[in-house]
Amino acid sequence: MVGCDGDAKVVKSGEDESCVQTSDCSEGLKCFNNVCFKTATGGGNEGGDGTGGTTSGPPGPVLGGEGESCDKRADCEAGLGCFNQRCVDAASGDGGAGPGGVTLGSVGETCGLTSDCGPGLACLPQGGGNFSDIRLKAGSNSVGVCSYTDSGIEPTGNECGAECLVPEDCCELPVEVHALWVDALGLRHRTGVNSCAELASVLDGVNCNAAVLTGLNAARCFAQATYCDCANDTWACTNGRCGYDATCSADDATPGGCPTYSRAGNILTNLCDTLGTEKCQPPAVTTSCKADADCTGELVADSAGLDSCVAGECTCYKPNGLCYRKCGEDLDCPVPPGAPVRTTCDTKAKVCVSGDSCTSDAACAVLQGDFRFKCIEGACEFECVSDLDCNYAITNGGLQRVCNANKRCESIGCTADEECPGTAFGVRLFCAPKVPSVPGVSVYSATTD
Repeated sequence: MVGCDGDAKVVKSGEDESCVQTSDCSEGLKCFNNVCFKTATGGGNEGGDGTGGTTSGPPGPVLGGEGESCDKRADCEAGLGCFNQRCVDAASGDGGAGPGGVTLGSVGETCGLTSDCGPGLACLPQGGGNFSDIRLKAGSNSVGVCSYTDSGIEPTGNECGAECLVPEDCCELPVEVHALWVDALGLRHRTGVNSCAELASVLDGVNCNAAVLTGLNAARCFAQATYCDCANDTWACTNGRCGYDATCSADDATPGGCPTYSRAGNILTNLCDTLGTEKCQPPAVTTSCKADADCTGELVADSAGLDSCVAGECTCYKPNGLCYRKCGEDLDCPVPPGAPVRTTCDTKAKVCVSGDSCTSDAACAVLQGDFRFKCIEGACEFECVSDLDCNYAITNGGLQRVCNANKRCESIGCTADEECPGTAFGVRLFCAPKVPSVPGVSVYSATTD
């Protein structure tokens, strides 16, 4: 049986002992923040120090000094603010520069916050992740290492991959024609040799100027004239690419014909424009018009042969001599499927042409999911602030691109030919100036009017 004993003495908490309410404390004590504190005799207000009718009250919180940890501004001493979980001079408003009096990390040292690292460094999380992950983790007290934000390296303006610097570089027998077999039909796409010296040996006694050459000898004589005994006008080097520049009279690898490969194995046009330029290029496209009136009854150029122009419906696009359904305003023009571009109506030519992919920075921020993308000259471009924006971890040697003077991420580039890898067959390539890309203009028929 359990009963109540009116004579039982309840043991109450003494000074500095725990409590839930004042009744848990001994006489003369009051409960503040779950701790019993002394009060003056005769009562007084809670929160005093026990003299003059006041309580001693709980001690105030210990506030963080400059450089100490914090979760909010209230955790810091007066005049300090909480930046990146560190108490810093509120006037500076910068927790990343590192508070005074604190030893900051150098490159490669462990950190939890960017404010743990020295000037010019950022705290990057260890392990993989994309650029967005880095931005989020760099200020979230994850375990990482202090890394450079800028490398101090300027882009060279060069890139590997050129197969020539001058036309003479193109005069080499491509590995692609070295194969040692000829099929049962005697097709002339192989020479059966591995060098110009070997080619000269197997052609010893063969008259390459004969009126008629067939089979393997025809291919070998062509290869020797094209790749080994090159005349001054055989090749041209344009933007690091070899182009066959001699006149032709036939298709394919036969005397007077056209090569299929350049020295580095790039595919060339093996067709000869015998009715036009007598150069190795596809015959000129047959035009269907010279004026708008010529389009009546002609196929619409981009209709895949399914639609013909009626009188007054189409316009003749002079650059290619083809007919397109004409437009009168931008509203008439299509949105190309899967392409992030707009088409606009060229009211002079009366055709729809590819236009800009953006009109504002806001549009780029939405399309790319990153406010650092800006609308520049009609295209969404990433605007970097430091080299760190263009690479994952500079500290670990992962530098491949740098933030250039125009705030664009650019490949560092090469400085010497020795830095450049070869082709799949080991053919040497050159370090040469980058070739600027020139966007082409696409033409479309109007979808409506």
